[in-house]
Parts: sequence; C-alpha cells; structure tokens
Amino acid sequence: MLVLKKEAFARYVIIFLILSCVLTAGVYFLRGTKKIKGQKQYGGTVHLSIKTARGVCNPLSNNTLDHHRVQQLIFEPLLKPSSNQRGWNYHLAKTVRVASGGSKIFIELKQNIRFAPDPCFRLASDELTTKDIAFSLSMACSNNPHIVSNDYLAGLIRGGKQFRKQNLNPLLQTVSGVQIIDDYNLIINLDRPINHFLEMLCGPSFGIMSKQAAAYYASDFFNHPVGTGPFVLEESLADRSIYVANEHYWRKDRLGNQLPFVNKIVVRFNVSGNQAHRLFLKNKLDLLFDLPVEDLQNAFGTLSDAKSGKNPLHEVCVKNAAKVHFIQFDCTRAPFNNINLRKAFALAIDTKTICEEVLKGEGQPLKQRFIPLSQYKMNGAIPLNPTQAAFPIKEAKQLLLAAGFNQNNPPPAFHFFVDAQKESPAFRWAEAVAKMLRQNLGVRISLHQGPHKEGVSNALWRTGWIGDYFGAESYLRLFYSGAQAPVYFKNLTIDSLYVKSILASSFEKKIKLQQDCEKEIIAQQALIPIFSQGFILLKQLHLRGLELNDTGLIDYAQLYIKKVRPI
Repeated sequence: MLVLKKEAFARYVIIFLILSCVLTAGVYFLRGTKKIKGQKQYGGTVHLSIKTARGVCNPLSNNTLDHHRVQQLIFEPLLKPSSNQRGWNYHLAKTVRVASGGSKIFIELKQNIRFAPDPCFRLASDELTTKDIAFSLSMACSNNPHIVSNDYLAGLIRGGKQFRKQNLNPLLQTVSGVQIIDDYNLIINLDRPINHFLEMLCGPSFGIMSKQAAAYYASDFFNHPVGTGPFVLEESLADRSIYVANEHYWRKDRLGNQLPFVNKIVVRFNVSGNQAHRLFLKNKLDLLFDLPVEDLQNAFGTLSDAKSGKNPLHEVCVKNAAKVHFIQFDCTRAPFNNINLRKAFALAIDTKTICEEVLKGEGQPLKQRFIPLSQYKMNGAIPLNPTQAAFPIKEAKQLLLAAGFNQNNPPPAFHFFVDAQKESPAFRWAEAVAKMLRQNLGVRISLHQGPHKEGVSNALWRTGWIGDYFGAESYLRLFYSGAQAPVYFKNLTIDSLYVKSILASSFEKKIKLQQDCEKEIIAQQALIPIFSQGFILLKQLHLRGLELNDTGLIDYAQLYIKKVRPI
C-alpha cells in the first residue's frame, strides 16, 4: 500500500489545483483572449448605462431610445435600417419581394437561425421559423396591455383592426393578412399599398419574438425575453441587468469571425447624465450615450478637439442623426387654432442663438424645416432648402396684433410643459425659449417641469422625435389626422399629401410629395422647429468595433475589447 508523506501529498494537491486552473483558463482562452482575424479579440465585459428605469425587455413594450438600446441585445428585426434608396438591408430575412402594387409582401427567412438557449426549448425546436414571424406580427396587432408602441401596425396589415377589435389571442390565432407558406416563407397582405412598410420592419419595435417562449411562459412571457440577438439575459437586478453572449448566435463579421466578440454586457439603470459622466471618467463605464456638450468640454476642451481626437484617453463618436427637437401646441383649440398666433411665436424664437449660446454648438438650428436632411439623402434626392429665415421681431409683433391681441385685449397666460430634468440641456433651451417669448412678444409664460397635461388650455410643450426607420414618413405621420397616436392638428391638404406620399409608385414621386407635405406643415406652423441634433457617444479607447446608425442604435455584436481587463 502506497503511503504519501504530508509534504508530498500537499505538493500533489497544489499541482492538481494548478492544472485545474490552467485547464479552466484554457477554456476561457478559447472564448476569452484568443486573437482572431483582423486583430480583434474575444472576451471581456462592456459596461454601459441608461437614464431610464429598467422597464420590460420586449420590442413592443417600450417607445424610448434608451429601452430600444437595451432590448436590441436580445431581439432582432427582419430587416436592418440603411441609408440607401430602399432604406433597408436584409437581416433575419433572406429575400423580400413586393407585389400587387405594394400591398403584398413575400418574405423568405434565412435558415438555421436559432433562438438563444432557454428552458422553453427542451421539448421543442429552437429554430426561427415563419410561425415566430406570424406570432410577432399578430402580437403587434393585438390588444395585449404590455404593448405601448407601434400599435399602428394593426391599421396596415389586412385584418389587423378586426384582430384587435375582437381581442384575439396571438398564440391561438394569426392576423388574417399574414399567410404562412412553409417554415421559411410567408406573405404579408396589407390593406393598401404602403411604400414605407419594409422600412417600418427595420424598427426596434419589430424585433421577432419566440412563439414557443410565449406559450411556455404564458402570462409571464414579457418577463422572459427570448430572441435571436447576440446576447442573453443572465440576471436582472433592481439597478442593473447582466447579459451574456448567445452561444447560438448566427452571425459572423466580414472576416468570418463568429459574433459576438465580448462575453458579457452590464447595463446600469436610472443613471443620470452627470452620474454617468463621473462613472465613465473613473473607468467604470465603457460607453457613454448622449453626452451633453458641456460634459464633453470637461473631458476634451471643445467639440472640435473631441472630433479631432486630441484627448488620448477617450474617443468621441459624433453621428449626424435623425433627432429633432420642436415645440408643439394644440392647433384644434383656442388660442393656438389661430395661425397668426402660432407664426408670431415661431418668429419670436431665435433658434440660432439657442444652438450657439445655450447648447454650445450642439445641434443645427431649424426654421424652415423639421425633418433632418439625412432622411432625404437617399440616392441623390434633392433636399429642401435648409437656409434659415431672419429673426424678424417686428413681423412677429404684427402677427400677434393680427391674431387679435393688443393692449385692450392682451394674450392669455401660457403654460409651457417641459418633460425633462431641470439640469438637462432640454430644460435649458426651453427656458431660453420662454425668455425670448416674454421679451420679444411681451407674453406671460410659465414653465412646468413634467409632461404635457391634456385639457390644459393655452398650453405648449417641448417635444423630441427620432425616426424609427429611415425616411421622412416617420416624421410626417405626427401631423396626419388619421394617425392612431394623439394628433393636435388637422389640415386636409396635409392629410392628402401625406396619403399620396405613402401610396406613391416611385421613389422620386414619394420624395417630392414628402417635401411638399413638410412645406405645408411649416406653412401652417403646425409646430415650431428648434434644432436637429446628432448623437454624441463617448467610449473608452479599449472598446472597438462601434457602429452607430442614424437612429442612435449600435451593433453590440461587433463590439470588442482590444485588451481584456479584469472583471
């Protein structure tokens, strides 16, 4: 019988532990720090934050950019947005064919795309098929209380309105306009030809959900996100969520490397802009969304310095994006049903000064347009003239008189609602607007922090908008009286131009009608455009592969860390 001395035994134990660690490290090395094509790396953790609360991670349950940035970790759409003429590229879909003048859409799926690993697939296939597409489209047309965005889909797909009216269950029934041919082919029938429908399918709200997961989790489905995206929800806490790489992910990069590159993404919630900036400077965040210019100056000196890369520690990414800020009012009620009053307010606001002095150079002033130029820059389309009008105080005062207001009949006191934090740039430019209206028109106006309240007379409010997809339609729809969302404006000419634009048979006709529609919206002063804004992202130098599109979303699967840091 072999007997080991204490010392020898201890040595064997130590050797065993070392070998175990080496083997474990070797496994991690394969998915951790191994060099791959293009000098990229696998492994590491990316830390980021958003300003809003955690919310529900589901494509149909959110309508904020912050939440879209999180849910795209898990869910993917059939098509991806693109700045080309058609406004989209293939993603989950392999081919798309449009027939019947635009009212019939044939979609063929890519094969062998699997959903992320989940207990719901123990006894069922995890491959993406047309049943998942039909379920997702039917869910978007349903009356499910968790759906807070893009409910207008029910008004486009044939049978969508009836599906919603009858409160049908997407697990048991499919909206009649969606026909499944086989596992990889289906047809979407629309009520009428809609030339922007495919661009709509690019939006983050149309990420594809698993029908099997919905059946498995039943009423708790919205708390168990299961998608085809690059990451899987590992843990959800009150202040953060942790996502790990999807081992079933189907995409490869241009060099043939399997995606995603990073092992883990940690998202912190309810982090203010100032707090996020402090965490970033302490190297506790790898990516900082929507950095205010004043914080940018603290880190880099000036916006031009940041763009030129003078700071060696961090890197700024600036994207001229589809983000606009404007002021809205209820044009159907007094006093803003008077076009002269609306025009007087518009002329009394110096948007150039707001951009230069309040926003410190962030944003482009708007006056004669409200749709970003990028939405018309497809295939050489001629944009509207972006030239800014003068700042005519005298004309503004004359329009106020023409509206019927004078010393004997002074304007009422106005309420300006600003749904933003008081320290935010949004609140600061709203304060500047209120000051200009007081000084230039002599009107009484008070600021209220919070969202616009229905039923409050003499009200105006700050609004921002980012198109869900490429194209002007997403902006024009805000002023179409037939839209399902609340519309505070009605004009038959604008309604007619809008409908004609979405039915146009050619790209050139569509662009011309959209431009005419925008011109008429400005002529009627249905809103007061203030400025358009790009996205400013700050990232640590070790974070690579960042691709930001015009809707403010990034491709998380392409991110990689140049050198893996300790977690």
